[in-house]
Amino acid sequence: MTELVNRPLTVALIWLSLAAGAVYLFIFEPGKTGFFLSCPFRVVTGFTCPGCGSTRSLHHLLHGDLVGAFQLNPLFVLAVPFMLYALLKYSHAVIRRRPLKPNQLQPKYIWFLFVAVLSFWIFRNTPWYPFVS
Repeated sequence: MTELVNRPLTVALIWLSLAAGAVYLFIFEPGKTGFFLSCPFRVVTGFTCPGCGSTRSLHHLLHGDLVGAFQLNPLFVLAVPFMLYALLKYSHAVIRRRPLKPNQLQPKYIWFLFVAVLSFWIFRNTPWYPFVS
């Protein structure tokens, strides 16, 4: 079967896009300079979504401010290492020309993640949420 996607090129483009985005985000602070979109959920409802603050949080991470990043979106800061691990694992498999493994995450873990994100979403919209929105 012929491969429809050039996987090494795809990986290279992903990493180049991430690098370009990181440089832009390092230079321009979201909410103050540059071109950044507002959260459509927050614009329509006035409530924060689980991803609100992620761009500002990543800006702080790129500048080495872990505490500031965590205050803006703790769930995102906790998820970054897992996302990087997944991307590195995928990149390594593609570079070594190894077959890509299908999702091996058991349903109970997927449900746990779903409940964790939903709980965070609800909690951050309560008066008891201790961080910046």
